Amino acid sequence: MIKTIIVEELSRPVRLDKYLKKEINDISREKIIHCIKEGKIKIEGKDKTKPSYILKGGEKILLNISDFLNSIKAPLSIEPQPLSPEPEILYEDKNLLIINKPAGIIVHPTVNNINNPSIAGWLLEKYPFVSNVGEDKLRPGIVHRLDKETSGVLILAKNNRVFDYFKNLFKKKKIKKKYIALVRGEIKKQQGIIDFPLIRSKKSPIKRKIVVKKNKGKIALTRYKVLKLYQGYTLLEIFLETGRTHQIRVHLASIGFPVVGDKMYGKLKKTGKLHLSRHFLHAQEISFVSFDGELLKIESSLPKDLKQILKQLKPKID
Repeated sequence: MIKTIIVEELSRPVRLDKYLKKEINDISREKIIHCIKEGKIKIEGKDKTKPSYILKGGEKILLNISDFLNSIKAPLSIEPQPLSPEPEILYEDKNLLIINKPAGIIVHPTVNNINNPSIAGWLLEKYPFVSNVGEDKLRPGIVHRLDKETSGVLILAKNNRVFDYFKNLFKKKKIKKKYIALVRGEIKKQQGIIDFPLIRSKKSPIKRKIVVKKNKGKIALTRYKVLKLYQGYTLLEIFLETGRTHQIRVHLASIGFPVVGDKMYGKLKKTGKLHLSRHFLHAQEISFVSFDGELLKIESSLPKDLKQILKQLKPKID
């Protein structure tokens, strides 16, 4: 059975997945995106429909009801999962847990990889009571995220009061984050600011890209400082003023200095003579005022695999 939704007159264009999320309250945006990709949701007259399809008003959205309902009935929560080795705990109290996230592990799953090992699944295994913490059953206790291949400091909330507190801190930009990155190329300028806004790529809903037009995209601001110059490479200290998806990787690639090992935004698929299985990006430090009013600064040392890469490089000698 096919159900038709006729899009009403819109005040401004909107993405298909966002529009349906407002129209259908009982399904997450992740599930809507999954249904669109599976062909269970289509735009009449279009052979292929993407989640990013822009609605302007008057379109007919076709939903395969039986398939769509089966998708809604799919598991909305994740199962507890152990991780071996376990993430290192950098700080813990009754309200929060701060860990050293290893590279290669996703922070939380989506409907497309719900059974994959994740930090969220590990957190449920260790603290079952966090299953009701947060806004999404797929993200219990998760207040922010790191990319799968990025290692470093990650905050996890143990109760909803603290979850809301940290969401507010991030929103008001009251949490300071410092990253370490190795990029290809030698940056002569000792410090700088990259302030290109970011938008989703039309080629992939996962990727982001910069925009140079004013009043377009989401504001993104990245500050960097050169720590050390190597022959053909630069080690950077990076401070985020905003927390957009893939922000550091996109911004550095946009100025011609992509993160070493970045297969998505780096022009080279291989790291040359460097043997690195992931991108060289590490969340080294995070600082904030805790729920109890204490100023905390949590640090994570550079992982062994990244230290080994630096040992392979030759320092730049002027």
